[in-house]
Amino acid sequence: MQEEKTNDRRNFLKTIALGSAAVAGAGAGMFSAPGDRPIAVGMPRARAEGTRYKTAFIQWQPHTVPAAWSKGIEEVLGPQQIVDYELLDGQNKVEVQVSLVETLISQGASVIFLQPIDSVALAPSIAKAKRAGISVITLNIDATEPHASHVEMNHYYGAMDIAKAMGDAMGGKGKVAILNAPPGIIIRDQRTNGFVDGLKKHHPDIQVVADQVADWDRKKAQDVLNTILAANPDLGGVYGVNDSMALGAVDVAKEKGLLGKIAIFGNDGETAALESIEAGELTGTQYTDVYQQGRLAAAAATVLATGGVEAGAFAQQSRLLMPYVIATKANVGSIQPSQRW
Repeated sequence: MQEEKTNDRRNFLKTIALGSAAVAGAGAGMFSAPGDRPIAVGMPRARAEGTRYKTAFIQWQPHTVPAAWSKGIEEVLGPQQIVDYELLDGQNKVEVQVSLVETLISQGASVIFLQPIDSVALAPSIAKAKRAGISVITLNIDATEPHASHVEMNHYYGAMDIAKAMGDAMGGKGKVAILNAPPGIIIRDQRTNGFVDGLKKHHPDIQVVADQVADWDRKKAQDVLNTILAANPDLGGVYGVNDSMALGAVDVAKEKGLLGKIAIFGNDGETAALESIEAGELTGTQYTDVYQQGRLAAAAATVLATGGVEAGAFAQQSRLLMPYVIATKANVGSIQPSQRW
């Protein structure tokens, strides 16, 4: 048994290491064109010796995910000694994020990290920042306006793997429900489409009988799932497109004596979800090291700012997909305390 746990841990760490190397390799190609042809990057802004570089992260609203991104960003930017950084609250309002971008433009920021509330509504602000020579790096939620870089969890392919793992746990047949985010958010579509396509590919005999909005919220997920169960008492699986909604499903399963009878999967990999898996409650989740996601975004920002690379210098927007692991009871112990957020 101990040998199996050791092997599980080695395999898990190997997966993360290989994935990180792949992402780093993708980032290295940020300024390269196909065939290794050099790209004319234009004239960088002149920087006097001793200049400090201003950066900021405009989050959607306070939450465990952007908090972990911010910590990862700080871990990279802090040691540079010449980069100023602040975390700003978008308050879940488009107009607040727009105002914060305007302020950073007027302050002469070098790089803006952004978790856009609305991919379309923030596009004009991103375009204005680009015209001012400011590079914008989005996290998890992309924008319709091309910008320097987008660093995201592997929403679609991770959801496909969740579907496979859930189907395996259900024996390849039965009924499942999706607890979803509100419409109009790109990652909602990616995580939903990946899950549905994954079922079609790996477990075509499993039927999605409900796909209902639970607003990312644990309490709302409880109410929604209770309604779904009333109409589908033989439900065999629940997929929450984030961990909060999946944990709401766990609460309902506990209350109704259904733990172990319904396969419940989440997505993100936050500490509460990992602990629930260890307790034998939540079946699994897609785990992403979001500290590392923040670090990768910060590494790109450091190169752009200190290299004097203008926002308009890119041939096209670069994109980094984070490595992930489908965490279950079998491998969750391999995720170390320092990797949990």
